[in-house]
Amino acid sequence: MQVENHIEKHLSKRVVNKISIGTGIFQAYKVELNSGDCVFIKYQQKSDNSLINEAKELKLLGNTVNTPEVLGCCEHCLILHWIKESYNPNKQSQMGYQLAKLHKNTGKYFGFSFDNKIGKTEQLNAVGKNINNWPDFFWEYRILYQIEMAYENKLLSQKHYLEIMPIKNLLGEILSDDIKPSLIHGDLWSGNTISDKNNTYFIDTASYYGHREIDFALTFMFGGFNKDFYLTYNEEFPFEDGFENRKPLYMLYHYLNHLNIFGSSYSSGVIKCINKIRSTYRLN
Repeated sequence: MQVENHIEKHLSKRVVNKISIGTGIFQAYKVELNSGDCVFIKYQQKSDNSLINEAKELKLLGNTVNTPEVLGCCEHCLILHWIKESYNPNKQSQMGYQLAKLHKNTGKYFGFSFDNKIGKTEQLNAVGKNINNWPDFFWEYRILYQIEMAYENKLLSQKHYLEIMPIKNLLGEILSDDIKPSLIHGDLWSGNTISDKNNTYFIDTASYYGHREIDFALTFMFGGFNKDFYLTYNEEFPFEDGFENRKPLYMLYHYLNHLNIFGSSYSSGVIKCINKIRSTYRLN
């Protein structure tokens, strides 16, 4: 079934015009309808739950923060309300305030009710495991999974593999046992936020319940977030002591993921994080 057929099936409207928009993983289009409205549609020919899960995440986050309205979804498509991007002078402070509100949503366990993806990589969420200890979850379902993948694919040398594995023994020191499971965006870089002239919206999620600080890792790695973002967040939901020391640990997860997706160009980021963690906590 083509994009036009899915639009008609879900919205009972006809496609007047369709413009391709490059998003990477899925085919994506801005679609003008015979009603005069525009929608955004992600489309895939293969049949899986990726777009259905994304719709669930957007709806869940949308209970607290701005996300595009989900108009329809199935195994092949996700149809969203079209947001006309425009300059918004308050974007940074709005993002900080909304993210703080999002992180105040807590769950009983770490993980999620289904596995999803972080970029192109499967993100395992300990479905049904009822894990209430963040260091355990973070090591097994975030760091270890990425390390083993990188090592198996010869993207991580034996030397660096052996240097990174002992970090497991530091997690009890770096991460508190009383960290609460906060609802997070999961893939928060500047390209996954959009704004019209009045509001900012979060898109392209990889959500789960985790330590809220991990949501900042990509903001440090790739920029696009200024002091207003961090100040506004901190005013609404103050950072915890030791936040700066935990940065490289959470950045390590995303650098490993980028290493596994894009290859050796991200090796230096992985190594810098390893060295920073080892030096900060005097791991010989």
